[in-house]
Amino acid sequence: MIESRNLSDRDASHRLIGTCLKRGYEALRSCSDSAQLDAQLLLAFALARPRAQLRAHPEARLDAESIARYESLLARRAQGEPLAYLTGEREFWSLTLSVTPDVLIPRPETELAVERCLALGPDAPCIVADLGTGSGAIALALAAERPEWQLYASDRSQAALKVARANAERHRLSNIKFLQGEWFESLGARQFDLIVSNPPYVAAGDACLVQLRYEPAIALSPGATGMEALEHLILQAPAHLLQGGWLVLEHGASQGPAVAQALVSAGYARVRCYADLAGHDRVTEAQWPSIKRSVSMVRFETSHGAFTVELFDKEAPLSAANFLQYVDDGFYDGTIFHRIVPGFVIQGGGLTADFDQKKTRPPVKNEATNGELNERGTLSMARTDEIHSATSQFFVNLTDNEFLDHKPGSYGYAVFGRVKEGMDVIDKIAKVKTGRRKHYTDAPMEDVVITSAKRIEAAK
Repeated sequence: MIESRNLSDRDASHRLIGTCLKRGYEALRSCSDSAQLDAQLLLAFALARPRAQLRAHPEARLDAESIARYESLLARRAQGEPLAYLTGEREFWSLTLSVTPDVLIPRPETELAVERCLALGPDAPCIVADLGTGSGAIALALAAERPEWQLYASDRSQAALKVARANAERHRLSNIKFLQGEWFESLGARQFDLIVSNPPYVAAGDACLVQLRYEPAIALSPGATGMEALEHLILQAPAHLLQGGWLVLEHGASQGPAVAQALVSAGYARVRCYADLAGHDRVTEAQWPSIKRSVSMVRFETSHGAFTVELFDKEAPLSAANFLQYVDDGFYDGTIFHRIVPGFVIQGGGLTADFDQKKTRPPVKNEATNGELNERGTLSMARTDEIHSATSQFFVNLTDNEFLDHKPGSYGYAVFGRVKEGMDVIDKIAKVKTGRRKHYTDAPMEDVVITSAKRIEAAK
């Protein structure tokens, strides 16, 4: 409440909105990266008034009861209690959601999972499951964007489902059914076009759990490794996915390679990881094959002829998936083979015809321990002296390069495929005259351009 009684100058100044906001900032600046915003939001909540009104009337005076409510909120925020629990609300995907300590607070990075679901799903009716829905954030966002979709949102916590149902009612979203149960147990025999989940993925001993102590532990950590829930979802989802259906998983910033490995090993195809706005691996998607899984094949058209490569999806799943993602993105189109060493290798996949380095995704784990050998005609990931530094560049072995294999004292280079057809083209490229171009040695003196690299059907 704002009052207009006559007060002493000191008392009046103490009760001014502007002064209260300043005190709030001072109280929170050592414990919050958004102290000024937090102070404004807490005072607006305490007064039940828009934040803009506070900024417009800093000279207005507050009554003692309002100040007491505000200072109580400040004290709780200073102890680390999340702002969303203090105000009872959080914005997600332009929706204002109610939140309580029974649910995880929706994070901006989870909107990436929503984006991927919208990109993968059709602009037509389909059936989608959101497992571990919590406040309902993902399911609600999808239901709002795709009214023709039918959503099933499950959670083991009845208290969490109460929050999620209230949010659905608040936004008048009727295309969601809420189910109580652990992961898939409440789904029965239903099958889905798409399954999405933001499961707990923080390892039990992770120090960050101290900062997250106000949020439900069951929604944060699944166990010792942090991978337990993710692995369970990956293994059990195929029984509930239609052929060609998609699984979309949020995970920790360092878990992308492990999630991709688990997906490939379980038989999924088209595995792809996406980074959040901070540049951290955050969401991985994969498709359950509509037909029996086959070997991945890529056709390269170059200025010197065409060749086809067969990828070792099983033996080098991370390298193969990484390579295919660059292929699907059209990354290799217009790049060159920039290094030619006769009797050794030809290398390309990262530089333009001007010998400018293209921007790549983060490095992929080195799979040189997979037992595959750097024999003539095989493809390997190029890297620096840093073992796990490979990104887009690859090389084709022109001979058996045993010294590039993994062995004690030498980590080696990961073999992830082989030339299936067109080794004569590779040999032709290897005969191009070389020299120094820009700061590159062993560079071809005429451009050897990859005009296109595309997936093709494997021969029957």
